[in-house]
Amino acid sequence: MRDEILKRQDPEINEILKNAKVSILGCGGLGSNIAMVLARCGLGEIHIYDYDQVELSNLNRQNYDQNDLGKSKVIQTKKKIEASLPYTKVYAKEVLIGKENLDQISEKTDIFIEAFDKKEMKSLVFEYFLGRYDKKLIMASGLSGLGDFSDIKVKKIENVTMVGDFKSSPDQGLYAPYLGIVANLEALLALKIIIGERNGK
Repeated sequence: MRDEILKRQDPEINEILKNAKVSILGCGGLGSNIAMVLARCGLGEIHIYDYDQVELSNLNRQNYDQNDLGKSKVIQTKKKIEASLPYTKVYAKEVLIGKENLDQISEKTDIFIEAFDKKEMKSLVFEYFLGRYDKKLIMASGLSGLGDFSDIKVKKIENVTMVGDFKSSPDQGLYAPYLGIVANLEALLALKIIIGERNGK
């Protein structure tokens, strides 16, 4: 089944992704969409972390529907992926990420995607992972409003890669098209890291 689903992709890349794993920190507008995109690409293993439940205000941009209301975001994301793409193993952890559990979380994979709304959470993981060269962190900064694609940039600081416009703020509103661009770019960066590492780049 996996080969049939992924037959429009490069078979060599499919084999690389089959054994790859990524952790996604947060499962809202960014994380729920990133998880599904990576699974669609054929990623072998995804670890997702969030403590939140689905509410009505999530439905305009997050990968949930009305049947998910009041339920755990990570559990519902796991169910959606497993129902659509059974070749991806999804590990869902209902947890609030903090200093006390980042050591344990960081042991699961080598690639991490930050998908938080709150600045303090973004700062927490940035400070934790920066300079840990055995780990790669992908972050988003600036994904609000209805900005232009030309505003989006990619910046690298040591082992951390950041994507976004680096200027928009949540008071400009959160809209699925612009947020989706950033989510997909985070997923794309993860794939490039995986493929580059396997090819010795």
